Amino acid sequence: MKISLIIPSRNNLKYLKWAYDSIRKNQGDHEVEICVADDASGDGTWNWCVETEKQDPQFKWIRNMGLERQGLVILNDRLINEVATNDICMIYHAD
Repeated sequence: MKISLIIPSRNNLKYLKWAYDSIRKNQGDHEVEICVADDASGDGTWNWCVETEKQDPQFKWIRNMGLERQGLVILNDRLINEVATNDICMIYHAD
């Protein structure tokens, strides 16, 4: 089964890393695409996303470059409509 997990995040890097590791450890035989949205975080989320994308072809992400938060609803919609490639999507909160 191919699944896209949608994970919006703002200054939540510690829990985002834990969530990522847990998903990869427990995904079983499923093909899981992890789609992250960095909502203008200041905690290193962007750098982590850049490095993770280099190592994991099933990791995709976008970044809100603005100063204002976009929030969960907008980022969930953007991830589903612009990033996820699988028919089955699930919103997943890292915290």
